[in-house]
Amino acid sequence: MIMPQGNSPVSGFRPFFNPATGEWITYTAIAADNHGQLVRFSWRSVPGGVITEHVHPHQEERFTILAGEAHFTLGGERLVAKAGETIVVPAGVPHSEGNPGPGEIEGIVELRPALLAKEFHEALAGLAADGKTTPRGAPRNPLQLGATFWHFRRESRVTSPPIAVQKLMLPPLWALAKAFGVRPYYDHWDSRI
Repeated sequence: MIMPQGNSPVSGFRPFFNPATGEWITYTAIAADNHGQLVRFSWRSVPGGVITEHVHPHQEERFTILAGEAHFTLGGERLVAKAGETIVVPAGVPHSEGNPGPGEIEGIVELRPALLAKEFHEALAGLAADGKTTPRGAPRNPLQLGATFWHFRRESRVTSPPIAVQKLMLPPLWALAKAFGVRPYYDHWDSRI
């Protein structure tokens, strides 16, 4: 199946912004398009944008840079990717991305397999847009933290606090969140038009 490439979004998805990370995302392929094989999106990072260190336990992530200069850490190693270059992040490898500026970074990002990556990105951006996160993007409400971060633990895990601590802390918060009706994802965050 041929999927659209480049910066032009597929009709049916609106771009959305995560103010905590400084990134714009517009989906061009989702799990339903390809039997769960991948999620792809056009990606822009504004100057000063930072995605803190995290891991995708079960997904490979691929950044193809179209414009600008993206600064990465990948397994503790510092890398810079310019237009025409691709950074491949194997599953389970800690990584981060930053845009020291002065211009935007544009790229295409793919995650394989798709899992619930689309919903995870929408949840993080939705919480930030709703004013319910810290400046770094973590939910302020501990129940929302447990609901969202434990629900999407297969897609992404921050590396601080250590994952062992998260395994102790998040499940009880997730259980309480369920009891109080706090959901990990709300339909109004969906970027489908």
